[in-house]
Amino acid sequence: MDWLGVTLAGSVDPSVEVFLAVADDIAGTPQATVIGCGRRTGLLHAALTNGYMSHVLDYDDTFNPARTTVHGSAPVWPVVMGVSERDRVDGVRAITAFVAGFETEVRIALAAGPAHYEAGWHVTGTVGHFGAAAAAANLLGLSPQSTASALGAAGTQAAGLKGVYGSMGKALHPGKAAMDGLLAALLAAEGFDGSSSILETKHGFLSVLSPDPDPRLATSGLGETWTLLEDGFKPYACGSLTHPTIEAVLELRSEHDVIPGDISSIEATVNDYVSWVTAKGSPATGLEGKFSIYHSAAVAAVDGAASVRQFTDERVNDPMVAAMRSRVSIVVDEALPKDAATVTMKMADGRSFSQTISHNKGTPDHPMTDDEIEAKFMSLAGERLGDDDARRVAEMCWNLEHQSDVGAIVKLCGGPPR
Repeated sequence: MDWLGVTLAGSVDPSVEVFLAVADDIAGTPQATVIGCGRRTGLLHAALTNGYMSHVLDYDDTFNPARTTVHGSAPVWPVVMGVSERDRVDGVRAITAFVAGFETEVRIALAAGPAHYEAGWHVTGTVGHFGAAAAAANLLGLSPQSTASALGAAGTQAAGLKGVYGSMGKALHPGKAAMDGLLAALLAAEGFDGSSSILETKHGFLSVLSPDPDPRLATSGLGETWTLLEDGFKPYACGSLTHPTIEAVLELRSEHDVIPGDISSIEATVNDYVSWVTAKGSPATGLEGKFSIYHSAAVAAVDGAASVRQFTDERVNDPMVAAMRSRVSIVVDEALPKDAATVTMKMADGRSFSQTISHNKGTPDHPMTDDEIEAKFMSLAGERLGDDDARRVAEMCWNLEHQSDVGAIVKLCGGPPR
């Protein structure tokens, strides 16, 4: 449900027109729905576009422990939905394939470790290739040997650099992961021979892309413990590292009836990653604003919100928001986890307020409720589908394991033509 909601909302982003414009050049026979765009296209291009749209708002789910960060749904659900639509897959098979993909990508991310993330790789892009391939291999019923070949073909395509954060390139990563992983599985189904040791070989994924891997974590507790249970959902439409600060600002604003014009400074004590992953001091676009702790704190203070509308080009360039950004500063505390922050807000009259967030809303230690997740979905999907169809989709998602044809869900999310 969350993935469909953020993808539907992402479908109206102007950048999606780029993908629609090239569809006819690379798509092939229409087999799958491009969500929210009122059209069908080839299986691979649908995976690419749906994967891009699901991440373009940075509003999608996040697996975010100390060792890594993975947006697990964006590379995998596009594959599951596309193949389900083409091959008429039921809900149990779709869920099973999604879990196979999610567990595969996250476990490889854990094995690659923080050094992979800190080297500058966008982990969702790199390991998402494996997740997409595993999900597709599961749905296609590939043998163990063919599945290994699919993972090998996926791993050699793995890519995604943090240097493009703040541009359309970041959301391209899960789109390409979905497309490339699906392609790898389709090739393997026809006898393509990929590497069967892509993770552990001398010049394989872990040795090349991670300075300090721990391969044991890829299989430790496999089939007994489930990383999916540690996944989190986003209440705010921006980089997850900014969420504890946003939440603290919102709570201070509400608790003390703060008037934005009376704020003289906002100081956020944050995890070290915030200082280099989300530290754009003067964002010029909405996409850059999503990776600016300064903009995130500013819109939380000025608007009392951090949803889709707070991360547009117009809002980033609003003089009132820009003025508030200049009053925001950060202090790094390396002992803080990624989901924690302390914010001190000083007022022009000399008053000072502080708020500590130990675990921001949406994380496993402070989860969103089912009602909150559905409300988020309705607010995003209702605008594109209409409230009646959005409610039908929500009901189908809550009962996914009982659906005989998962493709019916994605078709209902096609939306009006564009």
